[in-house]
Formats: sequence, structure tokens, C-alpha cells
Amino acid sequence: MRFNTLICALALGCAAVSAAGQDVAVLVAYHSQTGNTETMANALAEGARSNGAEAVVKKIGDITQSDLEQADGVALGSPVHMGDVAVPIREALVDWAYGFGFWRSKGLANKACAVFATGGAPSNGKEFTMLSMALGMLQYGMVLVTPHGGLGASATTGIPEHEKGVGEHEIEEARELGARLAEVARRLKE
Repeated sequence: MRFNTLICALALGCAAVSAAGQDVAVLVAYHSQTGNTETMANALAEGARSNGAEAVVKKIGDITQSDLEQADGVALGSPVHMGDVAVPIREALVDWAYGFGFWRSKGLANKACAVFATGGAPSNGKEFTMLSMALGMLQYGMVLVTPHGGLGASATTGIPEHEKGVGEHEIEEARELGARLAEVARRLKE
């Protein structure tokens, strides 16, 4: 009898810790050609996990309707293509509306969202790219989460001091945005 009570208490205790520690789910969706946007996506997910969220990182083409329905927060990332968002990201935003039915169902309304971008030069269109993604997500009634003082997290990857791609300060910015996304998603869920 004591043994069964102990096992039950341990099981309930583990469930309570799990529920409290990972009470929000964050989906980080991205398109990447060179690996730089993927690096930012992983850093953002790391930040969300540091704030107690369960975070899943997926390429944009692998996102399912269920992924979006289960997420309390969604981060979307793209490299700059001709001063704007990459075509696979734009196609996904349209597909979420009509293919997944989120336009009619309003199934993404009141979920937290965030954006991030990478580009080769300092003024290569990263803010336009982030704004384009943000506008797409706002159309669904999502709540945009920003870092303090910016639209999203971004990385300048093509100048000499970034020969290895994303700089450490840019990775840290993505982590901070991920942590904030988890925090706001949690508050919206309450």
C-alpha cells in the first residue's frame, strides 16, 4: 500500500512539474537556404525553452495544421529575398488561410507571434521582411510580440565581421525574443 501511494505521489508530482514547466507550446517556423535563418530559429526556440515553454522548430514546408492549432505562440523567420520575405513563407501564410482554413475559423486569433529575419547587408530589407511577415500574422488576429526596441530579431550575415554567418549578439537577440514570446503566450493563455 505504501509503495503504491509513493508511486502515485511521484507520478502526480512529475505531472505537476511537467504541466507547470511546459504550460505553453511555441512553434518556430522558418525558411533557410544557407543555414543562417535556421541558426536564428534554433536560438529563438532555445530562448522559449529557457522560459519554460515547449518549443518545436520546423521548416516552413513541414508545418501542419495541427502544429499551428497546438501552438500557443508562433515565430516565423525568413531570409531577405529581393528586399522582402522568401516565397515559401508567403505561400505558407496564404495556405494557412485557405488550405488550413484559419481565415474562416479564426483559429490563430489571440495567439502570440513573433518574426525574425536574416540578410546579407545592414540595410538589406530585414525590417521590410519582418514587417511583411508580421502583417501576414496580424491578418489572422495574432498578437505580435517584439523585442524591446525592435520589430523582431535579425541578423546581418554577409559583411566581413560575420564571416561565420550569425553573430553571437544576434543569437542572443533571438534567444531574448524567444523567451519573451513564451512569456506573452503564457499570459495570453491564462
